Amino acid sequence: MATDIDKFVHDQLSVWPAVAAKYRCLKRANTRTLSYGGILVTLQSNPGRLPIFDHGCPLCEENYMAHQHTLPFEGRKGRKYNILVNRAPIFPNHLVITRDIHVPQTIWHRFPDMLDLASSLGDYLVFYNSPNSGTTVPGHAHFQACPRGYMPLERAADRLLRSVAAAGGEVPQEQQSHLEFVASVRDAQLFHYKHFTRGVFMLRALTAKSMSKMFYRLLDCQTLVGEETEPRFNAFAWCAEGEFRALVTIRGNDLPRHYFAEGEENFSIRPGAADMAGFVVVPEVKDFDRIDARILGEILDDVSISEEEEKRLLWRLVRTQPKIEVGILAAPEITFEIISDGAGPQKVCYREGKIDYNGMLYDELVFEAQSVSTLFAEPSFILHHVTIGKEFHWERQQEERFAGALKFIVDEGKVQAVNIIGLEDYLLSVIASEMRATAHPEFLKAHAVISRSWVMSLIQKRRAPRAQSGGPALPGSPSLVTWLDGKRASERADASAREIRRWFNHEDHRRFDVCADDHCQRYQGLTMVVGEAVRAAIDETWGQVLRYDGALVDARFHKCCGGRTEKFSSAWEDIDYPYLTVKEDPWCNTRDKAILSQVLNDYDLQTQDFHDWEVRYTREEFSALFAERSGLDLGAVQSLEVLERGGSGRIVRLRVQGEKGSVIIGKELIIRKFFSRSHLYSSWFDVSFEGPEIVFRGHGWGHGVGLCQIGAAVMAASGKGYREILSFYYPGSVL
Repeated sequence: MATDIDKFVHDQLSVWPAVAAKYRCLKRANTRTLSYGGILVTLQSNPGRLPIFDHGCPLCEENYMAHQHTLPFEGRKGRKYNILVNRAPIFPNHLVITRDIHVPQTIWHRFPDMLDLASSLGDYLVFYNSPNSGTTVPGHAHFQACPRGYMPLERAADRLLRSVAAAGGEVPQEQQSHLEFVASVRDAQLFHYKHFTRGVFMLRALTAKSMSKMFYRLLDCQTLVGEETEPRFNAFAWCAEGEFRALVTIRGNDLPRHYFAEGEENFSIRPGAADMAGFVVVPEVKDFDRIDARILGEILDDVSISEEEEKRLLWRLVRTQPKIEVGILAAPEITFEIISDGAGPQKVCYREGKIDYNGMLYDELVFEAQSVSTLFAEPSFILHHVTIGKEFHWERQQEERFAGALKFIVDEGKVQAVNIIGLEDYLLSVIASEMRATAHPEFLKAHAVISRSWVMSLIQKRRAPRAQSGGPALPGSPSLVTWLDGKRASERADASAREIRRWFNHEDHRRFDVCADDHCQRYQGLTMVVGEAVRAAIDETWGQVLRYDGALVDARFHKCCGGRTEKFSSAWEDIDYPYLTVKEDPWCNTRDKAILSQVLNDYDLQTQDFHDWEVRYTREEFSALFAERSGLDLGAVQSLEVLERGGSGRIVRLRVQGEKGSVIIGKELIIRKFFSRSHLYSSWFDVSFEGPEIVFRGHGWGHGVGLCQIGAAVMAASGKGYREILSFYYPGSVL
């Protein structure tokens, strides 16, 4: 195609006098060089560059001039482009490559087209201005191209990347003051250029696929400005010495302050791709001789990414996240879809102690994620008929999408679906699943820290040697730590009394780290709409955990404490932590719908009694309910006697007296499970027998240990930062 371009340009200029005149002026344009930022910048005086825009969008076919020629180019997936001679040239043979339809300027899905174009054009450099980064036609997708060698940063990149290739992919020691390796994806490498201006990155790859993955990883790690849908940047791509090469300059602003200044400080320079690559176009003659290193530095400083944002970008590019395994669904048969293969719904089922998939039997079956996780991973598979809110009032089944890998294992006569996912990607779903994505940013950040701290402490405990249990586990209940305390029962006066003392431990998942339901943390993959606020909360707290005396904090949390938090041992093992204390909480008593709607998802909003509540049963209803939920036939329930309360008032041990006998139950969750079709809001209640009814009047929703979600949301709405919220609910801990 390169030889066709010369003829194409010649033929076009021969029939378009107005544009031909601009190219003749270009040959006579004044240029000079200026040493700045480690490169020799070219300044070009180009007062005749003003474009010829006759009417409408100049890149739409219906607005082409009668004598305007086009050269077709086909990109990936049938995308068609028209190659045009640029009406406002900066370089000889300056081209515009425009989509054949009017679609907005965006690089998403089109960078492979840019690489194919560079390969087809041969000794040409293809470049791109993102919206708000130098483009004059943001409403119509297009690239530009020019012969290679004109742009100083391109020449610097060639020199440096050539030395890297010669050194087997390593940055030679003599170049390490100029170039820093950042990351790699397969055969692609990304480097940070330390000179000229902030936010300059150089890339090399053997294949367009790897180059594209590396390029999009760089873009994904940038911060979007306001409501813009694409980061601000300029990009360049070319082929040299058997490899693809690219250059990206990250932008902060479209225009510099000098553009708006008055008097001697005014310079009418609108930096685009060429300017950011060291080829500065000066459209006003009066400015050409006045530009010096100071002015050029101030212009670049204004439009380049800030130092703080550059540090954040580099951190995002190099940080990592540990993998965790989340148990999603266990069933005799599971329906799933792998998004990338397009095969639609498939099934696995349990057969002969193994996994049956397409008639073959497997002990374990793994579908790896097909795409590389960047800042946050994209969905890679779908599971059908996933139960959420198990045994709670919002229990339902739904289809869910997940990022990461999908693993099937056999567990207790069923197929278990396990999601292998990065911890931060996992948290993205947890935060969106636990509450509204529109919640206050400081509340979201606080929750990101505690969710991360909790799961990290859990994994640490699972990998530590297990201590011997104080009593036998109840057969058939692997997810319960159960102690039928016969010794203690036999020592009481009423020798016929039985005691069921249970608590639900998260450590009891043997085949994966956590489950996907409220037993651990509510996790619904990428099914929930994940807002930018959630992404920002995880991004800004990435890797942050709470510690107490150097150890990870077991950061428990609940929906509403009811005005007072509870200690750990009231809900779980008979141990306590100094950061999980009983304390008054003045924040959680609210009925502010604006706050509650931020904290609670639709199915949680079905419940309005968060702080104070009342539940009534007839005696017959309650007796039947208790028998059904506990599996114990005590006959008609005659009394409920509180034997022990925690510091908040939550009941830890309670005697149920029936006409056929009695039983002592605890801890708090067992009481809640036995006294409700799903779960009683909390075990902080008083009970009274009022005529034919048994009435429970209580406070709070959940176990009350650690952070109160509604209280924390109110704190955030009152102007408290996430560090202050964490300090209040986990006293003595450090971030």
